[in-house]
Amino acid sequence: MKINIKNISLSAMAILAFASCSDVVDYSVPDRTSNSGAPAISQIYDVQDTGYVAPLNGGVLNQMIHIKGQNLANAKKIRFNDVDVDVRQVYATTDEAWVKIPRVIPGVQNDILLYETDKGTTEINFPVSIPSVEIEGLKNEFALQGNQVQITSDYMDLYGFNDTTETSPAKVYIENVDAGYRKEIHCDSCSEKFTSIVIPEDCPDNSLIHFSWHEISGDKTVTLPYRMTDQLMFGDFNGDLGWWNDWGKGLVTDGTKSGDPESLGFGFLRVKGTYDAWSWNSTGFGCNWKWFDASAHPENYVLKFEVATNSSNPFNNYGDNGASGSKNGGYNFTLQAGGEGRCQFDPVSMGINNTYGKWVTVSIPLTDVLKGGSLPTAENQFVALEFVMQPNTADAWNVDHCFGQFRIELKKY
Repeated sequence: MKINIKNISLSAMAILAFASCSDVVDYSVPDRTSNSGAPAISQIYDVQDTGYVAPLNGGVLNQMIHIKGQNLANAKKIRFNDVDVDVRQVYATTDEAWVKIPRVIPGVQNDILLYETDKGTTEINFPVSIPSVEIEGLKNEFALQGNQVQITSDYMDLYGFNDTTETSPAKVYIENVDAGYRKEIHCDSCSEKFTSIVIPEDCPDNSLIHFSWHEISGDKTVTLPYRMTDQLMFGDFNGDLGWWNDWGKGLVTDGTKSGDPESLGFGFLRVKGTYDAWSWNSTGFGCNWKWFDASAHPENYVLKFEVATNSSNPFNNYGDNGASGSKNGGYNFTLQAGGEGRCQFDPVSMGINNTYGKWVTVSIPLTDVLKGGSLPTAENQFVALEFVMQPNTADAWNVDHCFGQFRIELKKY
């Protein structure tokens, strides 16, 4: 009997094909790019909260959030208060969306998050914290006329200080009433990271810089001092200052010696060299006291001065490695006797580590300097400032630090 191999092969292939078709598994992927109805928001998380531990009841500007819910795909409009999100920057699927809250101050604060898709709209209560402008001061209050000065601040760019037009909602002007001087200026740089102004060439010393702007809560104003030379205690470090020793006198320089920072118009102290561990290096110098309101209300005043470090010799930052209770820096001040010890100057805690040869203003509450001590209330009373440098670690220090323009000023103008 002849067997038709060709027919058997075709039959086997047909059987196998039928068996294969009966075993097909449906691996279809759910559609996550379309909606079946209006959007609904169930929870919102910070994008860093990948474990979904802490749902948010509100947000802050520039925060990236993760929205969970239903029918969130195809976002057409997302709005916080009256500020629209650029939906081109949003990644959304049917059940979740990743959105950045715009870094923009709203004109109307209604605390509403609006989410609109091709199938409808939803609104939920989701307040966004609106920051106020924070202006702390000029980074160098004694900067020379014509120079750029950084403003230590936050959020100025959000309130129009980067607008240099005549219609800008934010204004800056410098004023000296006694000199009959007033001039409007603009921030020459204003961004999230850096804001500065240029001091006019004709600006007199002892001027006030006024910043004004509008917030949702109303109009705001901050006033900063500029080159308060009338409040200097020791002037140019010349004359009869009652120096305690020659070490102190030898610290005085004027910006003309090798390695000196630029003079701000006055002499200053430069502590330079290698000092043994725990060595006590102190001096003192004084003036006739004239700040009688500060004597009566020291809580309203500060001791100010400028510091500059050589770029190779920053202030020491040794954390907890110093003596018990010792702070970074190794410098101490005493203004008038009678207090409960010396004021330890800790520049690192103030954010001052290396100034790279540039001057930076320091402000210390007068009560911290006095430590319970009192100041004269009558004229012709001599007050001394004790200045101490002591390396308070087990190693010798190689320092190159400058101090100048010691003065008494109001905390706020």
